[in-house]
Amino acid sequence: MKKKGRIFLDLGIVQTLSGPVIGAVIGYCTNYIAVKMLFRPLRPVMLFGKQLPFTPGIIPKGQARLARAAGEAVSTLLTQEDIREMLLSEQAKTQLRKALTQELGKHTETPLKQIGIKLAGEENYEKGRDILQDKLTEKVSDRVLDMGLGDIIAQKVIEAVSQKLDGSFLGKMIRGDMLEGLAKPIQEHIDAYLDTNIDVLLTPQMRSIWEESEQKPVGDVLALMQEAQMEPVDLCMKLYERMVDEKAESLIQMLNLRRVAENMILALQLEEVETLVMSIMKKELGAVVNLGALVGFIIGLLNLLF
Repeated sequence: MKKKGRIFLDLGIVQTLSGPVIGAVIGYCTNYIAVKMLFRPLRPVMLFGKQLPFTPGIIPKGQARLARAAGEAVSTLLTQEDIREMLLSEQAKTQLRKALTQELGKHTETPLKQIGIKLAGEENYEKGRDILQDKLTEKVSDRVLDMGLGDIIAQKVIEAVSQKLDGSFLGKMIRGDMLEGLAKPIQEHIDAYLDTNIDVLLTPQMRSIWEESEQKPVGDVLALMQEAQMEPVDLCMKLYERMVDEKAESLIQMLNLRRVAENMILALQLEEVETLVMSIMKKELGAVVNLGALVGFIIGLLNLLF
């Protein structure tokens, strides 16, 4: 009788716990399936030519929406000030200075032309060189014309003629105002000649200077800059800091981080999207599954009480 009573007691305990345990299993399985359905199936399932509901899973189906949300988050969180702080941080500047120093040290014997071709490509370098030469020639031409060489040369010519004629018989015959009257025509002729031919005169000279300069090794240029108390790395850093400070806003617009983030997510395979989301939310999704088991167990207990 005692043994039979114990059996009934054990059965009673099993029956009592069966409700909460079954509830826990149902809650666990339900949430597990729900989490899996976030990703699976990865692609639409067709039956008799019709797409089954809930296929593909919620996240594969909403990949485009997920991409837009990620792009919006990136563009909202990463501001102009954030870009400036990242690029102008002491760590970033220290690494950039180190990289510049190492890179310049590697190319002390390399001609400037070779560096230019390496950075821009041969075709772009040739085009850029021609444009720069033309611009420099134009600037120098304007400065030469602004110097008033016609008037300077005319005055020097009159002074030289006056000195030559001073004390001579011809000099006594020619009055000073007669020589001064020649200055204006001389000036006008020189100015007219320069205005028409200055580019023709300067272009070969500028090209020659450029060709000589681009054949110089980088080390020679660096040495000249240092002699002039111009540290190349310091100059590069100042240019970098100024560019970042002034162009941070346009840099964000140019990078278009929102579009970059969207395209990156849209370019992912569905399996990669699943891996990405799980790597971020694995702990949280696992907690949801376990919570389903806990809720099912509690509901089972409540059924015993009511």
